[in-house]
Amino acid sequence: MLNSTVVGRVDVTPELMILQVKPDAGVPPFQPGQYVALGLPGSAPRYPGAPGEAEAPAADKLIKRAYSIGSSPAVGEYFEFYIAIVPDGALTSRLAVVKPGDRLFAQPKVTGTFTLEGIPDDHNLVLVSTGTGLAPFMSMIRTPTTWTSSRKITIVHGVRYPQDFAYSDELNSFVSQRAAFEYLPIASRAPESFSGRKGRVQALFEDGSLQLNAATDHVFLCGNPAMIDDLERDLTTKLGYTVHSKKAPGNLHVEKYW
Repeated sequence: MLNSTVVGRVDVTPELMILQVKPDAGVPPFQPGQYVALGLPGSAPRYPGAPGEAEAPAADKLIKRAYSIGSSPAVGEYFEFYIAIVPDGALTSRLAVVKPGDRLFAQPKVTGTFTLEGIPDDHNLVLVSTGTGLAPFMSMIRTPTTWTSSRKITIVHGVRYPQDFAYSDELNSFVSQRAAFEYLPIASRAPESFSGRKGRVQALFEDGSLQLNAATDHVFLCGNPAMIDDLERDLTTKLGYTVHSKKAPGNLHVEKYW
């Protein structure tokens, strides 16, 4: 049942962690933006002080949840996941205590259509996230083929508090290395002393920080459902965007994962 090993862990905050997982069978081919299910049995320990479970799962029951992959397919050694620990979450209250060397389940099949497939090389990418919705975008920008010579890439990352800006060092390094990359972090509950952008992600679209052209800019949305609903409504009604699907390709790509 347990077919993978934790090979790395970074605690961003007590509620946020980056987990690296190596499947016994190796990392299968995948596209940036896809996801895989992780799992632990009901018998796995939960973090100390976790709220009681209304109905404890059977000891041999595999508790599974899907997580976007944050690593690039080019890595090939492990999957990386950016995970928010939900105190009463059936799985995350157990993932909260895993450490390198521990065993867990990783679904052998990688899936998902939230990818760059079909996007012309000369079209720009505006990758908009809140919280752990940043993960699929890290996979995209870590993958060399994403960076075409005529493409600009912008990442928007909305969080509550400045300490929640995971990957900020890596993203700022992209800023310094690539003229065609822009990183816009914004915190909705930042203290007065915080000198960065304050507010909701939606504000960056309302105040002119982001100038979009539906003919050349593909927008990806991943994270808080309220953010996605607001921007999907505004981009489709005001800027002429169309929601992408396999049957009807569009320029607004949406991943609703909670």
